[in-house]
Amino acid sequence: MYDGRALLATVGLVVAGVAPVAAAPPSAAAPRPAAVTAASPAGTPVVTSTADGEAMVFARGTDDTVYRRTHRQEDDSWSDWTSTGGAAAGDPVTARDLDKRPSVFVRRADGHLWIQRQKADGDWTAWGDLGTPPDTSVAGAPAVVANDNTYSSPSPNAKGFVEGNTDGRLELFVRGADSRLWHRVQKAPNGADWSKWEALPGTWAGSPAAVVAGDGRITVVARKDDGRLRVTAQKEPSTSQTPLPADNWPAWEEIGTGYTGNVSVAVNLRKAGTLLQVFGNRSDGRLWTTTQSAPGTPDRPAGVWATDKSQKIGPAVPGRPVVTTHTDGRLAVFGIDADDHVAYRTQTSSASATDPNGIWGGGWRALDDEKAQSVAVYSAPRGKSVGFDVFAVGKGSDTLYQRSRLAAGTRDGSREDVWLDWTDLAPIGSGPCAGPGSLECLTIENADLPHQVLSLENSLKPDTAVTRDPDRGLAWQQWSLRPTDDRFGAVTIVNRLKGKCVDEDDDVLGPYHLQLADCDPARKQQMWFIEPVLPDGADKGTQTPSVFRVRNRFDTARCLTALAEDVWPHTARKVERIACDTDADNDHNTWRLGSGGATAPGILGIVLKQAAERCAFSPDANKCAFVALQKPSAYRAAEGCVAGRVLYNQSPGRDAEYYITWSHTTGTEFSFGRTVGLSIEFLSTEFSASFSWLQESTTAEQVQVHVPPKQFGWVEIAPVLRETIGYWNITLDGHTWTVPGHNVSYAKDGTNGATTFTVARTSKTPPNSGHCDA
Repeated sequence: MYDGRALLATVGLVVAGVAPVAAAPPSAAAPRPAAVTAASPAGTPVVTSTADGEAMVFARGTDDTVYRRTHRQEDDSWSDWTSTGGAAAGDPVTARDLDKRPSVFVRRADGHLWIQRQKADGDWTAWGDLGTPPDTSVAGAPAVVANDNTYSSPSPNAKGFVEGNTDGRLELFVRGADSRLWHRVQKAPNGADWSKWEALPGTWAGSPAAVVAGDGRITVVARKDDGRLRVTAQKEPSTSQTPLPADNWPAWEEIGTGYTGNVSVAVNLRKAGTLLQVFGNRSDGRLWTTTQSAPGTPDRPAGVWATDKSQKIGPAVPGRPVVTTHTDGRLAVFGIDADDHVAYRTQTSSASATDPNGIWGGGWRALDDEKAQSVAVYSAPRGKSVGFDVFAVGKGSDTLYQRSRLAAGTRDGSREDVWLDWTDLAPIGSGPCAGPGSLECLTIENADLPHQVLSLENSLKPDTAVTRDPDRGLAWQQWSLRPTDDRFGAVTIVNRLKGKCVDEDDDVLGPYHLQLADCDPARKQQMWFIEPVLPDGADKGTQTPSVFRVRNRFDTARCLTALAEDVWPHTARKVERIACDTDADNDHNTWRLGSGGATAPGILGIVLKQAAERCAFSPDANKCAFVALQKPSAYRAAEGCVAGRVLYNQSPGRDAEYYITWSHTTGTEFSFGRTVGLSIEFLSTEFSASFSWLQESTTAEQVQVHVPPKQFGWVEIAPVLRETIGYWNITLDGHTWTVPGHNVSYAKDGTNGATTFTVARTSKTPPNSGHCDA
């Protein structure tokens, strides 16, 4: 099934796939020292997706080691930073093999290009040496793309179905120290063998950009040392049988002058074909873009470029511009502005015959609150919508931050994009306790008693009392929130040093002091629910909670509580399990679950799971309702998403009639505070019951497509969607709290006048648009 080109997801971050080479001896994966003297600033992050669709971030730390970590969709948490064991002389470049497993390329100080690939079991290969071009070394960052030979070799199965849009062989382009551009290609998908190095004509500066055009041919853009920008493209796609076709690269064509850095190439989708669009800084200190006015063909591989209509769209941005694509086909470009904030600008209209660069009517918007020195953007598939995840390295630091976009604004600018707050993902390469911490390593600080954290009375005793003490960063002041088998998602609070759970001391009468005990999976006194707390007057639709109550599973009326001072028979230093709704000024039962005032990633994921499970089990006593503050008009999603199979008529001389079937399924994608991409069935049911405009059921669709010989046939649809913005109003056992939320849902045909678009198409080339379920 055609599933869309990964390159459309992130331009400039080069998402593709790669296979291993013969492994060289592994580099020693030395642990990161506790304190690192920065030999170089932290690098620009790069983001790819794993085989199961989770985001994986790679970044070069200040020690020049490349580290990685993975986002876990199930609970919206992140794995620990893990060293790849390899040092780098430049930023990493990621790629994905045909089997969708990611790999990473780095240039090392020895001038060689190295590769590491994830294996089927999730482990990683040793670093493999891709070597150097003949008689030179690697000087720039590689560009890696996946070969697409469907056009010349569709390889349909016995029923005429085209199972994929690419043969998955990786081709890489890199500038050598001799200033020439070199490339080599995998000989087979997922293979370990690569072709010999081949040089393209000319000498060049910086690092090239490469992209696969609509008919499977690769286009390369590179800069001369005098600032002239030139382009070339394959005359025909390569194949496994002919990985380096002879005389396959025509003369370079000039498409601009005065360029001062590396450029990015984006893909514009138009019914007339795929058009390529270049973004780069020029010597006037501005960011410029120029676009093809006609796509490439075998007769004119590089296409026609509207160089007379090149357009400046803003001030120059540090490094290579980062470009990504909205679900409706509009492009957005990201960079760092003069105030060191991540800033972006979006097309108000895609490329057209009269406006080949598209229309950039809206201005730049800054994502403030955090200063940054570099940025990467990841198009994150979330159910039936695609959001943006922005990753930035802090200004003058090695801390990685993430910010997620939930909803796109209107083209006329009457409604801005909806973004969540920045999330601190800790310094690159640091341990699980760094930054705001993680679910495996938390500081639990009382919100009303500054600098008083959950601690232990005696770190030498096995069953010591749980106390609140000044935060000194001690090992016994670090805690883990760990899942249990409880049907409602309750968690245990585990002391990392002792490996024991917070429990009550089984006093017959209060006060119920807390102590450590062996973790018992059946003991409810050791289990806890997490309840967000917003300050009075907070904006329920935008303000994400940063303070929480921790309710006991055995008795949800009682909370983890610290006391301000001794009041007989209570000892202030000891933490107790006390009634949550007490009016006593001495009782303080709100906590920060993280360090430095930040909430650790994954906390809201726990909150959401617990709420959904409890509402589903007791719908009469518990309520999980969505309160809509905005219901923007329904809209037709970007035209051109591919439904069902892509077919190929392999007959040399006969037309064929095919029936293409797909399911148009009702569905809603939720956000829950900073938690994105979690699909909880009960919340979906509750939400659907409240909004009459939602599509109510799954509808089977079928279209007959007349496909000429040696052509492709497919169906494109654009379903009706509607967004709602508001907050979740959660009532559990009589206790009510709120968390901001956003939803994207299928809407009934005719909602706000929007209707579903369906059309059958045929072409000698496969479709340019992605699959509706990608």
